[in-house]
Amino acid sequence: MTQTIFGPSLIMSQLLTTLLIASGFWTVSFGLQTESCKTALGMKSGDIRDEDITASSSYNDAVGPWTARLEQEVNSGAWCPSKQIHKDTQEYLEINLRTLHVITQVATQGRFGNGQGQEFAEHYKLEYWRPGVHHWILYRNRTGHELLQGNTNTYVPVKKKVDPPIIASKIRFVPYSILLRTVCMRVEIYGCAWTEGLLSYSMPQGERRGLELDFSDNTYDGVRDDSYLNGGLGQLTDGVEGGDNFKADVYGYGKGFEWVGWKNDSSYSRPLEIVFAFDTVRNFSSMYFHCNNMFTKDIRVFASAKLWFSIGGKYYLGEPLHFSYMADSFIDKARNVTIFLHHRFGKFVKVELTFGSRWILVSEVSFSSVPAQGNFTEEEPPAAPPIVSTAVNDDSLSSQYVGLVIGVLAAVILLLIIVIFIIIARNRRRKHATPHTMFKPVENRVTINMKVYGVMRFTKDLGISYSPCSPVGRQANGNVYGQVALDDADPDKLLYQEPQDFKPFGGLYSNDSTTSREYAVPDVQKPSTPLGHPPPTPLNKPPFPQTLPKPPHPPCEKHYAATDVVKLPNIQGVSGSTVYAVPNVEMLNREENPVREITRHRLRFLEKLGEGQFGEVHLCEAEGIPELVDVPCYGNKTLVAVKTLRQDASDQARTDFYKEVKILSRLRDPNIVHVLGVCTREEPLAMIVEYMENGDLNQFLQQHVPDGAAYRSVNAKTLSYGSLIYMATQIASGMKYLESLNFVHRDLATRNCLVGRAYTLKVADFGMSRGLYTADYYRIEGRAVLPIRWMAWESILLGKFTTRSDVWAFAITLWEILTFARQQPYSDSTDEQVIENVGHFYHNDGLHVLPSQPPNCPKEIFDLMRECWQRNDNDRPNFREIHLFLQRKNLGYSPQL
Repeated sequence: MTQTIFGPSLIMSQLLTTLLIASGFWTVSFGLQTESCKTALGMKSGDIRDEDITASSSYNDAVGPWTARLEQEVNSGAWCPSKQIHKDTQEYLEINLRTLHVITQVATQGRFGNGQGQEFAEHYKLEYWRPGVHHWILYRNRTGHELLQGNTNTYVPVKKKVDPPIIASKIRFVPYSILLRTVCMRVEIYGCAWTEGLLSYSMPQGERRGLELDFSDNTYDGVRDDSYLNGGLGQLTDGVEGGDNFKADVYGYGKGFEWVGWKNDSSYSRPLEIVFAFDTVRNFSSMYFHCNNMFTKDIRVFASAKLWFSIGGKYYLGEPLHFSYMADSFIDKARNVTIFLHHRFGKFVKVELTFGSRWILVSEVSFSSVPAQGNFTEEEPPAAPPIVSTAVNDDSLSSQYVGLVIGVLAAVILLLIIVIFIIIARNRRRKHATPHTMFKPVENRVTINMKVYGVMRFTKDLGISYSPCSPVGRQANGNVYGQVALDDADPDKLLYQEPQDFKPFGGLYSNDSTTSREYAVPDVQKPSTPLGHPPPTPLNKPPFPQTLPKPPHPPCEKHYAATDVVKLPNIQGVSGSTVYAVPNVEMLNREENPVREITRHRLRFLEKLGEGQFGEVHLCEAEGIPELVDVPCYGNKTLVAVKTLRQDASDQARTDFYKEVKILSRLRDPNIVHVLGVCTREEPLAMIVEYMENGDLNQFLQQHVPDGAAYRSVNAKTLSYGSLIYMATQIASGMKYLESLNFVHRDLATRNCLVGRAYTLKVADFGMSRGLYTADYYRIEGRAVLPIRWMAWESILLGKFTTRSDVWAFAITLWEILTFARQQPYSDSTDEQVIENVGHFYHNDGLHVLPSQPPNCPKEIFDLMRECWQRNDNDRPNFREIHLFLQRKNLGYSPQL
């Protein structure tokens, strides 16, 4: 189901809404209205029953908890705990409201006792509970204070505002005193029923904008760390709507306090995902967001939204509901955005918001829903993907392969006969050839001219002016048509060669067709293209605004068409993961790399990690597999990643899938993820690779703060500088192994590294498949997906992927590690500006910009990064040197087990 704002009627509807907002006539508010939520909930009136009022203790029955009713003289006139109160005493009066309520005010009173009482509480705290939380929550106001002012005598009630309001089904009054004293209390609660049924929302924590603006959710009552909020409620449900000017300090709590905001270059907020949990399965009619739209300050309403609904909260199956919002570049006022939910059912709602500008600011979220009628069951997990092996080890299946073997042998014999016949025929033709037919020097010259004409014809169509000393003319012994050499080719083949097969560097680039993903071959034996040469012209110009100007011609004139980047390869595999570039895929056929079979029932599906055009990557739990003795296990279970190929995948996709298996099955290094098993007996085809218990390094870093950081919270998880270098050293070790094989990773980044126990690290390849990292990749003409912020300049402009371009990416990855992956490289630049910066590298004009030195990064480590970012790739260190350098810098470090 898709709900999209387009077409005349809907556009007019939104324009009318915009005019109403601008004129001030639209004043409808949704969500919690605290001004009308101040009704006494029943302590004084008796609507709250005696059995719903309990206490930690009572001095005697005459001052039991049921006597704690405001302005009522019951028995001895108030609740009095058995102990005297001081700062270390924990006594409480508990009131069970039975259903969810919004509490906006509380009142307290001492024990009058017909003039005999002398006890009252000067201060007290509030604690509350609601379904879904695992402990009592201590209330804090908007400034973070816990204590509420109580009474100064035994008879005058004192009412206090609860701001932010509490959403709870149980509440406790906890008397407090610095000095030891006897305390008695009578209380009342004010508020209203919480009909929305919302128990919690979980989402990334809001972010700072400069020094003055903090868009964090400061009143959130769930679990908080430095980057994520889980299982609580806060500013999105406190009933306070932010104003048009997000910089205004309306309530005296600081500028922008009413808003929670995220920016689109934060790795954990692309797209922004929020999960809402409710008290029961509900029938949803609509959802409301109060958003800021100060577009002149890079703030807009979200561009689109996807919504999923779930009964159990673990699996969100079925098609999501889509919503699109037409950008408003006329009125910069804050507004309510309504999404109609068409009576979807669920207990959990997951929302993904895409950015319409650099920032999204939200101050309130609310739902219109009612409890659903009927019986509902939690969603079943999707079927676990099947796993296979290339080796047959089941004797019962051997008979079905007999016919196949016989057929293959027959085909081989027939092919040999045909080859022998052709050889004999060619020898006979040569024996009968005359000298006249064997030597035709004039016609040979004509043939050479035709070849040159063919080259000039095609290069002219491509905008390239051919000359004998041009880089195009020199590459691969004059071969500009892939595997067809100019010295041997038939001129007719040249004239009718398809333009899309043009490969300026003779096999350096992978095929960029939509149905094929060949494995790019790194230029490891020939000298690289001289840096003075311009980049070759692409067949289809990518949509980059910047065009690199043509430099002055050297003595041997080289004409070329100026452009930004060559036609770059698609480095994404069929399942969405990155494909390694290898020297020669065919050489893997000569090597024995048996892959184990893992039966399907040994795997239990946990979640989908990502997907590509033809397949998916799943996280599974493998149990009781004796073959996996060399894999780290936790108990008798092993976490594995399963790459699957969809059943409707093309034959070319299947071929590419087997090539990927061949490549990964060859890798055997402690710091490289390798293949554990495959499955080809049944659809869908699948490949099992290692996974680590702490997930990818990018998310792992964001869950930690630097050891000794002054701003860290009490429960913050920390990482020492030694542990960071220890992890970087392991990455360098794994890349050193790939370098020894002349394998090129092409997508080295923290998202492609997995973290295990004791900071063990393995380089992986499926970060590209994860939707979490979509914004880390730049899509060229809708096909090639490239991590340009991590790529060396020659990879972007010349399509040149080598182990030295991986060295460049390693330095960016090291920069990520030392900044705790809090932002993208070049976070202040757009993708187009990153491309423009790369152009300065090509021209060597000294105007290029490199990532800045991370905080607390030693000079020698940053010097290493700068060496890895040398313009000339031959000037960069290799991974053997990098690994040795980092090992020396980390001598004596031992991870805590």
